[in-house]
Amino acid sequence: MIAELFDLDPEEFNQIDILWSGIDSPFLWLFLALTIPLSLRFFWTSLRRISSRPRKVFLIFLRLIAFALLGLIMFQPQLEFRNNQTLKNHIAVLLDDSKSMSVKSFPEEIPRTDLVKKWLERNAKTLESWNRDYKVEYFFASDTLSPTTSKQLPDQLQARKPRTDFEQSFAKLKKRYEGKSLQGTVLVSDGVDPSQGNGELSPGFLEILAQMEGPVHTVLAGTRDGYKDLSIQHIAVARFGFLNQPSRVVATLNATNMGNKNVSLTLKQDGKILTSKLIPLKEEQTEYLVELEFIPATLGKKNYLLSLPVFSGEAISENNQKNFQVKSVRDRIRILHLNGRPSWDSRFLREALASNPKTDLLSFFILRTLDDDVSASTAELSLIPFPSNLLFTDYLDSFDLVIFQNFQYEPFIEKRYLSNISKYVENGGAFLMIGGELSFQMGNYDRSPIEEILPVKMTTVPNGYLSNEYKINPVENYKSHPVLALDNHLEKNKKIWEDMAALNGINAGLTAKPNAQVLAEYQIPGQEKTLPLLTVWNKGKGRSIAFATDSSWNWNFIKVGEGGSGRQYYKFWNQLISWAIGEPETQTLRVAMDKEEYREDEEVLIKLQVLKEDYNPSPNEKIHFTITPPNGKKVEIDQSSGENGELNLHYQPKETGYHSVQIKRDTQEEAQFIETGFSVSADNSEFSQAQANPELMKKIAQTTSGQFIHIGSNDDSAMSLHFPDPKKFAHLNNKTISLWNNWWLYGLLTGLLLLDWIVRRKSGLS
Repeated sequence: MIAELFDLDPEEFNQIDILWSGIDSPFLWLFLALTIPLSLRFFWTSLRRISSRPRKVFLIFLRLIAFALLGLIMFQPQLEFRNNQTLKNHIAVLLDDSKSMSVKSFPEEIPRTDLVKKWLERNAKTLESWNRDYKVEYFFASDTLSPTTSKQLPDQLQARKPRTDFEQSFAKLKKRYEGKSLQGTVLVSDGVDPSQGNGELSPGFLEILAQMEGPVHTVLAGTRDGYKDLSIQHIAVARFGFLNQPSRVVATLNATNMGNKNVSLTLKQDGKILTSKLIPLKEEQTEYLVELEFIPATLGKKNYLLSLPVFSGEAISENNQKNFQVKSVRDRIRILHLNGRPSWDSRFLREALASNPKTDLLSFFILRTLDDDVSASTAELSLIPFPSNLLFTDYLDSFDLVIFQNFQYEPFIEKRYLSNISKYVENGGAFLMIGGELSFQMGNYDRSPIEEILPVKMTTVPNGYLSNEYKINPVENYKSHPVLALDNHLEKNKKIWEDMAALNGINAGLTAKPNAQVLAEYQIPGQEKTLPLLTVWNKGKGRSIAFATDSSWNWNFIKVGEGGSGRQYYKFWNQLISWAIGEPETQTLRVAMDKEEYREDEEVLIKLQVLKEDYNPSPNEKIHFTITPPNGKKVEIDQSSGENGELNLHYQPKETGYHSVQIKRDTQEEAQFIETGFSVSADNSEFSQAQANPELMKKIAQTTSGQFIHIGSNDDSAMSLHFPDPKKFAHLNNKTISLWNNWWLYGLLTGLLLLDWIVRRKSGLS
């Protein structure tokens, strides 16, 4: 009824209160308590001249009503209409979905998640009864908090989150229920939390638990009984190693309840066993430190697998192996240098090669041949037989680069050994032939296996070696080539080559093969024909170079004689050797990974720079990626390079382990490809100490006055878990109406004072 007087819906409001928001000063209250009685006393005295008693009473009545209205104004009363409802308090049920919940429990030999599912099934009626008095909400908890429902639990409860952090998950729970009434929490877990102690809680976690409303009941899944596990806890290995030099990996192993036995730690690469070591396990010892040694046999980043056998009854098998990558690089550049005769060019080149601290140089100089006419007998000459059999059979693959400088192979090398050199290049070696009167067809290399790997064809001509003087003329398109780039700035590089000393002498009768790259050429005077001076190409997996002159020493000798420096000579040869042996900065496909190792569910980024044969960007070129995951099912991806020759491939791996990547281009006659790879590692930090932790679960319950129960024990019923008052009152809506700040109150007060004045005047009072 009252709500209707103020034009309000009575069904919307079920409670009315009067609020007083006026005078709150005790001194003012005291003043009014003294002033009002004195004022009424004075007013009654002033009415003595009025003979009519009813009129006196009427005037006093008017004054009392006026004081009452004035009091309303001073005390400022308000009517508050409220809608109060009874609501249910909350209960939060947290279910651990981290990886440690996949550990099999003894003796059931079933994962801990299955124990939880069976416990939920057995206590379904009890959990349902909680819904009658409380609002029950379910969450998956690890280091995050994910809401779910009771109906979705059986399908969605899986042990897949990488880590548990109770402090973080309870902090998120506390924040979620700010302003709400959380009367209790149920934590269902195995208690495996690497961030907490065995039976002690971190200060941050203790502070959060102290602020929680209601108890935290803990339900333990799993047991320590019969827990058995053999694992690789940690490996320590250098990310870089040297080719054909020993590298070491140190593994930390853990053996829990494995008894006394011998186990083998094995190191593999691409499925091939490199080495292994037998470790005697002792029942009283749990941790072991094992060192293995291996030798990288190929250049580049390679994946290795360290593994232990999986025994029957082990709680976890995922931690019995670990992948790691080592990038092998050259510690030395081994060069075999064969020189047909001593010369200034060979002397300066040998000095340039030997001055590089990374170079391991083996040089052979032919001081005399069988045809040389010398005044001494053969017995008196200090000559040794040329070791062609050792060099070109047993030790050939140990060299990174083979140089023939003005060298005629007969009679020192049998022709059959030339085939070995050809195979050496096809399989990834490097070969350089430097010109002179004993090189190319003048050294009888035409129609030999050496011609097959050289980037030039040889033709017999009357004058096979021209002694002309000339300035080197780099071909315009190849001025950015790594061999010719003596300065990164194009104009400065051009000026350097213009200032280089003139050469004298060039091999004639040479023509570049298809797909070979002529970096510098000689224009024959009076003819349109040019001779290739410096020619390179990729042959099979290796590289080959033809440098058709024996006078490059002029760039050092003459420059120094003019008061300059021979550093450009040294830089040229260092860069030529780097290109020949295929250093990463000389590749036309250059790949980079934003990481070497990725976590689960993390996107992989492969960055590729695609260059033409002249080392300028190659835009809009189709590139083929072949990604091979551990399961062997290849993933084929085609993508094109951008206008700047760059390409970014985003890839989402679906499993852990090492993924090899082959990157291939098909713009040349022979497809060019490079290989790389990346590792996707699962965060198995919980598996390092995956035994159930009842001490931690008990401590959480004790700290919050909760209860602890163990799934599988005689008393694991959810009926033993109790919570405080299930109800609370909530103000859903309210509306306040003022009883004093309105026109009718002030109008009534004014009317009473006016009526009082009129009656007093008619009674003869002023």
